[in-house]
Formats: sequence, structure tokens, C-alpha cells
Amino acid sequence: MHWDSIIGQGKVVELLRRSVDSGRVAHAYLFHGMEGTGKRAVALAFARELQCEGCNGSEPCTSCRQAAQLEHPDIHVLIPEPSDAKPRDVAERIALLAEDPYAAVDFVRAPTLGSGKNAPGKLKQAFYSVERINLHLRQKMMMRPLRGRYRIAIITDADTIREQAANTFLKLLEEPGPDTLFILTTSRKDLLLQTILSRCQHVAFDNLSPDMISRALRERKGIEMGLAEIVANMSQGSYLRALELTQSEELRRDRDRVLTFLRLAFTERFVQQTNLIAEISQSSRDRIRNLLRLLLSWIRDVALYREIGEDAPITNRDQKQEISKFSQNLQSADLDAMSCLIEEALLLSESNVNTTLLLMNLSMNLGKAMRSPHSGKLFKPLTSFHPIS
Repeated sequence: MHWDSIIGQGKVVELLRRSVDSGRVAHAYLFHGMEGTGKRAVALAFARELQCEGCNGSEPCTSCRQAAQLEHPDIHVLIPEPSDAKPRDVAERIALLAEDPYAAVDFVRAPTLGSGKNAPGKLKQAFYSVERINLHLRQKMMMRPLRGRYRIAIITDADTIREQAANTFLKLLEEPGPDTLFILTTSRKDLLLQTILSRCQHVAFDNLSPDMISRALRERKGIEMGLAEIVANMSQGSYLRALELTQSEELRRDRDRVLTFLRLAFTERFVQQTNLIAEISQSSRDRIRNLLRLLLSWIRDVALYREIGEDAPITNRDQKQEISKFSQNLQSADLDAMSCLIEEALLLSESNVNTTLLLMNLSMNLGKAMRSPHSGKLFKPLTSFHPIS
């Protein structure tokens, strides 16, 4: 992994490159931010840069080649492990990181390699024990570097260090050996001991923009543009989440549900719509919000198609025929109001609202907005009601 392969995070990369160039490198860093924003990838690129012996143009030096394959004797990468983890399984996961630092290799998201988060399999609790801290960190990090300038340990998902193990690890941070460097990554900084937090230089990772994620999906994974844009907008700034969505059967079903929801709202088939909403309401709140985002992207595509026509840069390209029919058959639809209604529903879905009532109200108001101008409001404020005198 090299700096050029990092998705976004320009400020973080600039900060770390400056520290390397100036020689002002802290002995411990904490990379924190949402899961899937590139903390692990940046940690690997940073470690490679620190160990670089001087590359000749585009030709990497021996140290950089070893670092890229995660075979450098002075770079140690740790992932949380379940108590019954096999050394071979762990080694395979680390090797996969060398191929793709953005891959899901942890035992929680991928109980078995290649399974993905939603695949069947027994979920495992992965963590760092005292024995692992002593065996994989203390012994190795107390030695002098064998080849590079530093002994570097990258501890991913550091929030899974158990309390007793955290106290053991704290001693390493308090009394670092010469030329040692620790890089911790976490998406749950609040779960780390305050004493560990206070001994690290904190580096915050921003959520990735939809454009960054969409481009990475197309260029790295060959994902079709329409799907890439859809999942990028649903990913909440996480490239890893976007990757999972591209392989999600739930996403395919929910895209079909969006069309059914709109058709039933327009035709006022209340029994069928009630059944559909009851089914949707059984889903997690995250999935319901994703469905609303899909609905919003679809309406925005209709607005683009109405304005531009066949050359409109729509997101749901594989549903272009349905979008065209909607635009032609519902000339009176108030698309701006429909977008406002869905946006309000999205906002309300973040609170402790009854999702069944929310979706029923949304359906009725969308049906009205498809026929005539609409206020774009799901709920009228109480001030709009006048008491009976």
C-alpha cells in the first residue's frame, strides 16, 4: 500500500508525510474515525514510508517491497482474534491485507474468509488477550530493528483490547523501547482507556464523500456506475460499507420495493401498501433509512429525466425504462414536494418515531403529490391548527 492508493484523507496523508520528512515522528498514534474510511490502509502506507531506504524513481526499494507484501521483519500487523483462532487462518487474513488493505479481514465481518458480513456462519468474538500482548507485542517490540529504522506495530481495532490486556499494553506505551512505533486504529475511541488515549497522538479520519467512494468502486472493483453511485450515497462515508452493499441481496430487493411502494401509493391500493409497509417495518432502522435513500435517489432521477431527457445523468440507469414511464405518465407529479417529503421522512427516521405510521403517512402524501401540487410537508406544525372557538 502506497500513499497514491489511499482513498481521500488528503489532510491525514499530508500530516503524516510532513512528520516523516521532518523526522518528528511520535512513538504512538491513534487513527480514529468511522469504519471503512481507510485507517488501516493509511497505517500500512505510513509504516512503509517510515521504513523506506530510498526508492529509485518508480522502482521500490527492497524495504518497500517487503512492506507492501507485509513481509518486512520490523512491521507487525495485529488483528483481534477469537480464542480458537488458528495461526494459519490469521496469517491468511494478514496476507489478504497486503493485497487489499480495505478488505474485510476481521473475524466479526468475515467469520470465514470470503464469507462477507451477511454470510451464514457462527459469529465470533474477537479481542486482544494478555497472552497475545505479551507474545506478539512485548517480545517483538522490545528488540532493536532488524532491518528498518523502526520497530512498528499496527494494532487494528484497538478498542477490542480487554481491560487486563490494556493495562499490559499501557506499560509498553509508558516505557517505549528505542526506535519503536505503535499505530492503533479504532472506530470506537470511547472504549479505549483514558491512559492509552493520553499517550497517543490522535489523527482523525473524515468520512469519505460519495464521489470518492463511487470512483473507488468503479476503478478498483469494476462496479457499474449506477450501482456505484447508489451504494456510495447509502454508505454514510464508509468504503467498506459500500463494498458490502454491492454484494447485498437486500439492496436488490429494496430497489424493487421502492418501485412497488411508489406504484401502490399512486394507485391507492391500501391493503397491499399496508402489507408492504408492515413487512418493511420489520427491518432494522438502518435498512429502512437506506430504502428511503433509494426512494429519494429514484425521484431525483425522475426530475433529471423530466428536465433533460434521454441524456440525463441518472443514478438508477438500469431502471431507466421505469423512470421514463413515470416521467411521461405522471406529468402533474410535484417532484420537488416528493423529494421534500422523503427528506423529512429520512430526518424523522433518525428519531424514535413509529416507522409504520411514518411510512403510511409518507405513502399517502406521495400519492397526493403525484397528482397535484403539494406543500412538501409530512406533518403540519401545531401552530397551523386553530382552536375551535
